[in-house]
Amino acid sequence: MNWLKENWTGIGVWALLIGGGVWFFAGNNSSDPSSSSNYNRFDDPSTTRSYEEYGDKDCADFSSQSEAQEFFEEQGGPDEDFHNLDRDGDGVVCESLK
Repeated sequence: MNWLKENWTGIGVWALLIGGGVWFFAGNNSSDPSSSSNYNRFDDPSTTRSYEEYGDKDCADFSSQSEAQEFFEEQGGPDEDFHNLDRDGDGVVCESLK
């Protein structure tokens, strides 16, 4: 009977360790845009402005990621991303076009 008690105690300790590790690290999801990163946005993408010259641009409006990146940088880069092309805030736009 002692053997059974010792094994269940060991299993319980390991389960708590593994479960705690999963719980602790599950909160650090780097693909989550709301998670902290090395790049912080200083603008408000929901801010509106006149799009008289270009209209509202989306990634679908560009034929390549480099074209979208060039437009993004010409328009002020991450500090003025009024077109909201850099949704994850990492400074690279339209990553789906790569």
